[in-house]
Amino acid sequence: MMGIKSPHVPWKSRFSSQFSPHLIGLLAMLLTVVAWAIAANVANHLFLAGVQPFELAGASAIVATFGLAILDSLFGRSHARPINRQQFALGLILVGLVGADYLAIQRLPVAVAIVLLFTAPILVVLWTALTSRCLPSRPVLVALSLSIIGILLVSNLLASKELVDWFGILVGLSTAVFFAAYIVLSERVSGTQETIGVMLKVFAIASLFWIAYQLTQGVPWRLFEPKNILSVFYVGLAGNLLPYLLFFWCIQRVQAERAAIAATLEPFVAGVLAWVWFDQTLSLMQILGGFLIVAAITWMQFQTVKETNI
Repeated sequence: MMGIKSPHVPWKSRFSSQFSPHLIGLLAMLLTVVAWAIAANVANHLFLAGVQPFELAGASAIVATFGLAILDSLFGRSHARPINRQQFALGLILVGLVGADYLAIQRLPVAVAIVLLFTAPILVVLWTALTSRCLPSRPVLVALSLSIIGILLVSNLLASKELVDWFGILVGLSTAVFFAAYIVLSERVSGTQETIGVMLKVFAIASLFWIAYQLTQGVPWRLFEPKNILSVFYVGLAGNLLPYLLFFWCIQRVQAERAAIAATLEPFVAGVLAWVWFDQTLSLMQILGGFLIVAAITWMQFQTVKETNI
């Protein structure tokens, strides 16, 4: 007696049935977090070697652009679609985000710079409240208060004034503004089916800006030193191309709020790596402040998602 053959199910269908788009998106976000955390420490190593933050920002954008161009030629769908205003604006925001982020990493401990960067979800909530003319809920206000306390602690603002890098703190907080704008605009742009093509356009705009800037500064010779060049390529590919591509792909599949929850793991990962590689240590109060910020943002995002689903 012959057995009845089960119908053939394509592997993609089996994969999608076992793993939901939300789960795949969050896993991609976790990979993004690890990539960003490692790249932040590699960037810090380059700064210690004499590379300037804006030089690295420009070089990494150019490397990422060439990498995305190769990917787009192989897998992209955007060959005939011109850049639109939102994508152009996203490219300029990326310039500010990466430039300020690298400058903050140069001036502050890596973990502190990353924690300040990831206060961005707070700004997103405040912006939403402002544009909707609706006060945030009580849990969100509590989370906001805890985050402010955390910023005071992690920034060492309660210590003696000689220990505070005020400019570094200001730059670190500006990264949160840029990242908040990047999150909001990315979600608006993410309605398209493109992923690689959109990021290619965004990084191309950023690269053109940095090339114009570098023309006024001269040739960044330190980038081309044998001891630095591989690290520069790593930051461009694993610190820009991969994480920003995954971040955009993730936002296309899960809500930005949920992506931000997973992204709050980066300060912890970056801090551990900075401790292992560069012996960067934080005071007990700074560690407490970091935990307050991460906990507050995570709680706030869960509350936001819960309110959205009601």
